[in-house]
Amino acid sequence: MICQNCGHENDIDATFCERCGAELGRNPDFGRRQREYPEKSGMSSSTKLLIVVIVALVAILGITAGLLMQSNQDANTANDQLSVSESQEHVTYKAEWRKVTSFSGVDDDYRSFTIKGDQFKVVMSATPTMNYNTNFMNIDVSDLTGIIGSGELNWGPTDALTTKEKTVKFTGSSGTYDIHVSTKDLESWTVTIYDYY
Repeated sequence: MICQNCGHENDIDATFCERCGAELGRNPDFGRRQREYPEKSGMSSSTKLLIVVIVALVAILGITAGLLMQSNQDANTANDQLSVSESQEHVTYKAEWRKVTSFSGVDDDYRSFTIKGDQFKVVMSATPTMNYNTNFMNIDVSDLTGIIGSGELNWGPTDALTTKEKTVKFTGSSGTYDIHVSTKDLESWTVTIYDYY
């Protein structure tokens, strides 16, 4: 109870003011101070703005998470659908020595041969007769310009009568070449020509 005389707050069941002694009225609302409550007209503008900002942030986070999940699913789908293709098998060409021709004899000979590559080799082998003399086999390889190389096998009067072999390599362009074989006292000889392509 609020005293009308001095304004002192007294207990609710007090009949007289504790400070000034004035009589307090018995009207239940008499002398009571009215509490001031804020008007309940709704939320303040700052609260509304805060709610809008929070809702916008939640929406942006949701959209971003959705896009990331979709991109991850697309990547997984792309990986699942990944295909591998390969070309038809083919052999890479590798040059090698290929036999062009081979011929044998006892006496002198003259032959022509054609090569495809840019190098070739002549393998010559011979066995001499037993005459205690000098035995030999010579080859001369030529093209249109003349002799481009030679090879020779020799046996002296005291050498063993064994078969000898020699390889002579040539470098040149593809085309036709001639080989001239010269011999002296041979039991047999063989010439084999190889082309490199």
